[in-house]
Amino acid sequence: MKRRQFIQGSLAIGATATFGGIVGCGAKGTEPQTPIPFKAGRPVPWVNWAGNQSCLPKWRHAPSSEDELLTILKSAKGNVRAVGAGHSFSAVVPTNDTLISTDLLSGLVSHDADKHQATLKAGTRLNACGPILESIGQAFPNMPDMDYPSLGGALANSVHATGVDYKSMCGYIENLKLATVNGDLIECSKTKNPEIFQAAKTHIGSLGVVTEYTLQNQERFDITEVNSIEPLEDVFQNMDALCKQNRHFECYLIPYASECITVTTNLAKPEDVNVGHDDPQAVNTLRSVFEATSWIPKVGANLYGFALSKALAVEAATIRTGPSYKVFPHERIVRFREMEYTVPAEVGVACGREIMETIKNKKLPLSFPIEFRYVKGDDIWLSMFEGQDGCSISIHQYGDLDYKKIFAEIEPIFWKYGGRPHWGKIHTLKAPALAKLYGRHWQDFHEVRKSLDSTGKFMNAHLKDIFGA
Repeated sequence: MKRRQFIQGSLAIGATATFGGIVGCGAKGTEPQTPIPFKAGRPVPWVNWAGNQSCLPKWRHAPSSEDELLTILKSAKGNVRAVGAGHSFSAVVPTNDTLISTDLLSGLVSHDADKHQATLKAGTRLNACGPILESIGQAFPNMPDMDYPSLGGALANSVHATGVDYKSMCGYIENLKLATVNGDLIECSKTKNPEIFQAAKTHIGSLGVVTEYTLQNQERFDITEVNSIEPLEDVFQNMDALCKQNRHFECYLIPYASECITVTTNLAKPEDVNVGHDDPQAVNTLRSVFEATSWIPKVGANLYGFALSKALAVEAATIRTGPSYKVFPHERIVRFREMEYTVPAEVGVACGREIMETIKNKKLPLSFPIEFRYVKGDDIWLSMFEGQDGCSISIHQYGDLDYKKIFAEIEPIFWKYGGRPHWGKIHTLKAPALAKLYGRHWQDFHEVRKSLDSTGKFMNAHLKDIFGA
């Protein structure tokens, strides 16, 4: 029996035994799946993957070479934004002027077998990078758990995975090329244009369009991922040891449950085999049962938590093993909206506890699991991990449900613990608050930005808000 069917059946039995048959009465979602319709005679809408950001660009371009991109930039009208796969939840892309797709700037440029370095065009999707790198005997040291974004979009927003000994992917950039609004192509590294290099490693598309990256990789490798159900409090109490004992460790906190899902990933052993399967629809099972029980006055949330714990207690571990680029990412077919903050690593557990308590005490209508990860610190000016190791906590809500009220209740908790928002995720912070969070290099970044784009050509409304420009 599939895991999803088992959980759903177990929850239904638990609910029936406690209250005698409960039928689904959850409120239907009202959040629009696509926020802007197409109308004849108007520009074709651009809509992001999550369906919460959109625009009506008057001019669209898809350059297939650096020369073509530079020509476009020199003559571009209005505000200019670049877009990859459209997987950012924040409004980093929208412009009603010039939108540049990087899709055709894709593929391997060159590689160094001795150094395990490779130069990739910025429009290359992460799910294409794995096979490309494997063909030359290389692999990313670490990858996020979804591989749909483009390399350029992911790095511009400081994409990361998990692992106390591993930085965000931006921490592995050795060189890059930046196309500016003036039509210049600037080569950047630690020794060549070092300040621009430091700013461009996480730049949210505000400096120009990066055309290619040289990344420090490693020899290709196989890994084994084990998904288990563990008591949440045990995991919180042993968090340091779990992170140190495994190459990668993360967990998913399940609202109203006393258990969590743990994910440990280590180098594969010859005897490792796949057990069970990854179920991308499991979050829909949680939702359907939550909606069938949580509406009951006074006891709904407790009933859901009780039944969920009973079902999770007998869940068997699942194991996935194989090449790193196939095991790190997971299939994502359920649309959602996401808020993520990174708090200092030492307060991660305290922040996670308070979030779980707040959800329970305020009976927030949230059943989507909360992702909880650790990342090594770096020195990148606008990285969420600048100057400190971080604990990244991600709050999700289904794409057709209102996320705003839930995010509004939880976001102040992140502020309390000194959290920095992920640039590509939903948040409400403006320039004054962000300047304090990035005090060491906030001004340094903006001096570089203004030197490259003095008229604010790359600044859309969202960037003006977060940068105070």
